[in-house]
Amino acid sequence: MGKSAILICIMLQAFFVSCTRMPLLSNIFDSSTEDGAGETALRDDFSDTKSGWEHIQIDEGTAGYVEETYQITVKLPNTDIFTTYSRIFVNSEITVKAAKMQGSDNNNFGLICRFQDSENFYAGQISSDGLAGIFKIEDGEYQLLGHKNMVPAPAIMGGSGENEIWFECVETTLSLAVNGELVDSQGDAAFKSGEIGLIAGTIDGNIGVFQFDDLAAFSK
Repeated sequence: MGKSAILICIMLQAFFVSCTRMPLLSNIFDSSTEDGAGETALRDDFSDTKSGWEHIQIDEGTAGYVEETYQITVKLPNTDIFTTYSRIFVNSEITVKAAKMQGSDNNNFGLICRFQDSENFYAGQISSDGLAGIFKIEDGEYQLLGHKNMVPAPAIMGGSGENEIWFECVETTLSLAVNGELVDSQGDAAFKSGEIGLIAGTIDGNIGVFQFDDLAAFSK
């Protein structure tokens, strides 16, 4: 799966954009909390535009706070845009409500864990045409773990339906669930810790608009 990947917040190559992270607010993240079983490390309904996620506008798309949600707009086919939150997790459980607002159902969107840099991380993603999969991006190359293609997931609300995406990265096990149903689980040991994030992309459509809300991340 070859795609152009645009990281919001890191300057790498001609596509990438440099920006400064917003300060983390105490009502979103308690920096005194150590990673531990089941502890809430982050909860964000995106009502505060300074809660720690970026607002970016570039030729390839945009990402930022819109009407108390977080939206990613991709303006080119076969392109991903992603953003991360400045906190390192070892083992994490992440949930978010997500929906495609505009564009082709042949897309991908979801959550990131163990983000090292723009070319090395894991992503648990679904598509609006009812598919799901766990990706390892290593040295900029996308690899779908355990399958040749993304797998059908009947639990996915297709089209512009809202889905609750759950992505857990614990030890060497990566698990993806949608609307309360496990859709994939894979093992991989390439990355042991890193940031969490949001990702959305187009495949054959010229534009895709994706909305995220009610994100929560837990240390395991």
